[in-house]
Amino acid sequence: MNEILFELVKVVIMVAVLVITRYVIPWVRERIGADKLAMAEKWVRYAVLKAQQVMWSDNGADRKAYVTEFLKELLIEKNIALSDEQLDILIEAAVKQMKIEENSGITITATDEVPEGKTAE
Repeated sequence: MNEILFELVKVVIMVAVLVITRYVIPWVRERIGADKLAMAEKWVRYAVLKAQQVMWSDNGADRKAYVTEFLKELLIEKNIALSDEQLDILIEAAVKQMKIEENSGITITATDEVPEGKTAE
């Protein structure tokens, strides 16, 4: 009886190990990858906004170089591996999103000034 029970426990453990290695480990790896990509996207957005705010007088190439260098250092520190092409795509997407958000709102400012040639009625 003990031998049958022991063999049954061995089979259950082997099936459990098989299920874990086949399904659970890849799912965890994928989940960690998705979380790292989300973190990278967040930092790309912040870096682009910072470059726009702080380096507004510089041209786009200088701002992009600053953002790229900052992000490469940050991603190495956070142990996130992205190729230069992937990083470039994320930066361009963040810039495009920033421009869409800037252009979607209309800012109206009130002034007491009357343009020349016009009179207040």
